Amino acid sequence: MVTNTSNGGASTLGLGKPRRFDPNDKRYIPGLLITPVQILLCVMLIFPFVLEFVISLTEWQPIYGDFWPAFTSVFTQKINQGINYNYLITEEPRYLQALGRTVIMSVISLCLEFVIGLGLASLFLKKFWGKRIWFTALLTPMMIMPVVVGYTWFMLFQYNGPINQIFGWIAFSPVNLQWLNDGTLAFIAVIVTEVWHWTPLFFLIMLSGLNAVPENPIRAATVLGASNFKIFWTIILPNMRAVIIIAFVIRGMEVIKLFDEIYLLTRGGPGTATETISLYLYKLAFEDFRLAYAGSAAFIVLVITVVLINMMLKPIRYQLVEGN
Repeated sequence: MVTNTSNGGASTLGLGKPRRFDPNDKRYIPGLLITPVQILLCVMLIFPFVLEFVISLTEWQPIYGDFWPAFTSVFTQKINQGINYNYLITEEPRYLQALGRTVIMSVISLCLEFVIGLGLASLFLKKFWGKRIWFTALLTPMMIMPVVVGYTWFMLFQYNGPINQIFGWIAFSPVNLQWLNDGTLAFIAVIVTEVWHWTPLFFLIMLSGLNAVPENPIRAATVLGASNFKIFWTIILPNMRAVIIIAFVIRGMEVIKLFDEIYLLTRGGPGTATETISLYLYKLAFEDFRLAYAGSAAFIVLVITVVLINMMLKPIRYQLVEGN
């Protein structure tokens, strides 16, 4: 048996020459450029994630002082064995109410933003005078900081504010609605503020989706005598399915984190009528200093959010990820 020993044992085994790392090889350049950023992102994300999860398994609070004993207690099997999670789910109605309130507020806001945004986008498919000016004006609210939006609408909803004045002109009699002191009216005020602020994003996404719909099926349906409603329902909406789902996912994640406008408008009041989950977590962690409970509550919200987003993306998962 004759073997070639000039290439070492690798040739004997039929494996060829071992590949050596060459930093000058262009195939390695993308990986070299991306690796430092990926490592930094992993450290920035994984470390706080693990730290918060560990805190959620303990009863540690800032008033206890050093965190290290609480951290080591996890590894010595002295954790509270999920007491925080059990307490939040079974014995803390305020937490469940904040979750339910957030879901209701999110559903109403997203539906209104979708309907208004889609309607405005349909109008902008046609040419009319001042189209560029109106387009810029419609996008302006989205560019304003949430803190400014919250304070502005706080002034508008005052007892003697412009909104009551406008309603008084329409009704031909004084209107004195206590917008921010009544639970139902305060809830409506928050939704109005949110819809005004973020409908432009839906409008922009829907306009992009409408412009991407192929024209040939629409022309064919028009020639065959289909009504505008039938064309919209059977051709336009199905072609915009992925765009609509992505818009709902993006805005849904933001609505769940809604904090600035509510904090400036009502601070969760009156009582807890407008207290969302973000505001509840803020109060639990930074006003009551119950960081362990806040960590547990945040992880429950994280799990719920991930499940809901995966359910929303399921209809277009293969189209987005696998390109089918």
